[in-house]
Amino acid sequence: MSTDLEFRYEPEVQQVVDRARALVPLLREHSARSERDRKLADESVEALRAAGFFRMSVPRAYGGDQLSIRTQAAALAEIGRGCASAGWLAAITGAAETLANLIPEKGAKEIFGPSPDVYVCANGGHHSATATRVDGGYRVTGRFPTISGVEIGDWMILPFIPLVADGEPTGALISLAAPPKEGVVHHTWDVAGMLGTGSHTVEFDGLFVPESRSIDHPIDPELGPLNLPKLETFAAVAHRTIAALVGASHGALDTVRAMLDKGKPLVDTVYESSLDSPIVRQWLAEATHDVDTAYHYLLASADMFDVAFDAGTMSRGDRTRARLHMTSAVQSARQAMAKLLDLGGTSGFAASHPLQRYWRDFETGSHHIHFNRLVSWEDYSRSLLGIEPAVSVIH
Repeated sequence: MSTDLEFRYEPEVQQVVDRARALVPLLREHSARSERDRKLADESVEALRAAGFFRMSVPRAYGGDQLSIRTQAAALAEIGRGCASAGWLAAITGAAETLANLIPEKGAKEIFGPSPDVYVCANGGHHSATATRVDGGYRVTGRFPTISGVEIGDWMILPFIPLVADGEPTGALISLAAPPKEGVVHHTWDVAGMLGTGSHTVEFDGLFVPESRSIDHPIDPELGPLNLPKLETFAAVAHRTIAALVGASHGALDTVRAMLDKGKPLVDTVYESSLDSPIVRQWLAEATHDVDTAYHYLLASADMFDVAFDAGTMSRGDRTRARLHMTSAVQSARQAMAKLLDLGGTSGFAASHPLQRYWRDFETGSHHIHFNRLVSWEDYSRSLLGIEPAVSVIH
């Protein structure tokens, strides 16, 4: 099941993309079970791990591949083409880069030393947890909601936890790294799509985390918490998940193209086969072009992030422009998905049909706040006109 829309990249990128493309049939095969179980199927997890897609962003110093954003985006789109939830989870583990760069070397070696092929998940900072200083480390108590991949995670970043003493906040913040399996998972992820990500809640009750796996965040009265990832690092993590969504639109295109190639009828018309209709052929061409356009926006923003990472900085103008490219990739993919649903017809909405899963996963994932087009456009216009402040802290 494939389309004529196959991209060729420079050799070092193509090699990684080919590894990801080889996994598409397996990921498709297990996507329905991943959705039903609300966690990525074990076969999919192990295939991704064995092919090296959990170490894409791990620094070479710890045995990782430290791939360019362009390479990661191209590979993640292929993974999302097989299963959107798998692509999303493979993208989320890009948090490993942030963890390795901020945590003390001793902690990084503890996490990545045994193997760079570890799955790192993270909370976005919205939680009810607190930490108490104890001898040699910290005790963490509280709930961390919406943790994509919590049940497959080897490690989890617990971000921006208020420190307390004698039950009262001290005003200090700390981030920690811990195995999510040491907590209790509450199966709270019950949504319309992306069910295979298993984005459940994990709760810790007095979890001990050694100081070696801690990141202090000094607080500046004007700037707020310090020792944070750069804004472009936050945006690059969001960019990786967009790659999975673009891949989902490509997977939907594969699915519909296969339906049409098999002679799907155009019921109640003079056409025995849908492809006999000129307008159906045009609609298919437009959907294919929309997916193609989504890839171009995706790769354009990836290249901007790679330039910024090499330079060690990224201007506000470039960040807002790159983010607008990202949301434009989503918009082009959404336009493709709408046409593909029309071409697929009612049969594509059967509970057993992969088209409706691609659609629900895409719509659920693409409505994440990081991809909000209204915010992206407002930030971009403010940047062009030099209006302060920026609307979003992740731009």
